[in-house]
Amino acid sequence: MPFFRRQADTNRMKQSLQFGNPQSRGANPYPLDDQTSRNLLPETTTSEKPLVTIYTDGAAEPNPGPGGYGIVLMSGQHRREVSGGFRLTTNNRMELLGVIVALETLSKPCRVNLYSDSKYVVDSIKRGSLDRWKQNKWQRGPGQPVKNVDLWMRYLAASSKHSIRFHWVKGHAGVAENERCDELAVAAAQGFDLPDDSGYLSDPSSSRVQRGIESIEASPKGTRLPRPKQGGSLEEPTEGAPCRKCSVTLVRKNTKPKAKKPGQTYYYEWYLFCPGCGTMYMVNEAKRLL
Repeated sequence: MPFFRRQADTNRMKQSLQFGNPQSRGANPYPLDDQTSRNLLPETTTSEKPLVTIYTDGAAEPNPGPGGYGIVLMSGQHRREVSGGFRLTTNNRMELLGVIVALETLSKPCRVNLYSDSKYVVDSIKRGSLDRWKQNKWQRGPGQPVKNVDLWMRYLAASSKHSIRFHWVKGHAGVAENERCDELAVAAAQGFDLPDDSGYLSDPSSSRVQRGIESIEASPKGTRLPRPKQGGSLEEPTEGAPCRKCSVTLVRKNTKPKAKKPGQTYYYEWYLFCPGCGTMYMVNEAKRLL
């Protein structure tokens, strides 16, 4: 596609930003769904910006945990798929990063119809929350920092030259391109030797702790898969060992049964939990292949 950035250029750009390399895939038989192709921006003329349709999706399983994003870009007869994954991240970060990478893939200003099933992303932009956060110096309120500031700032830079119309679509509702993005995101999250999402690990707001396996956020020091030290590797924690964040003894907890997702190749049978600070550790010993 003439206005899609070459894959080599896209890879170099992401490496410089310390994000994982996306994977580009060729065409596949997933047509644009008629139901979701309504209300598009007008067709382009030679004097206007090119018109591009983008679908994005993000996933993290568990959340936070290994995550990935999937992207489908289409314009005329052209199509491109992009995906990438990280060792420890959140679902919201992958939803937002998918949008960012898609816009960064465009090599020239475009008119974009962008479809996402993330209300976090779509509502934050369409309802003006992002503009308010920026005006308030990235504070939602007194003592309430905005989460994922690094990605929101990157989105503002990536979107500045494009004319974008956001569309929310219901996830897992049979929308072909949305389903394809989900497949790409899940597959990317299940890759081996995934890079760190450095923005998540260094974000002070990621130290908050909530109840439940789906909602507990690991702190920067309490990652689910321990980060290797320079020049060597760090042993994974074991049951009964002290938490790396607060030194409280780790206990073992079983994960809740979940339906298998398309393309899923493994799951975690149990995890280690710190009763003191709420940090969760997903360890290879608990990993089970399907």
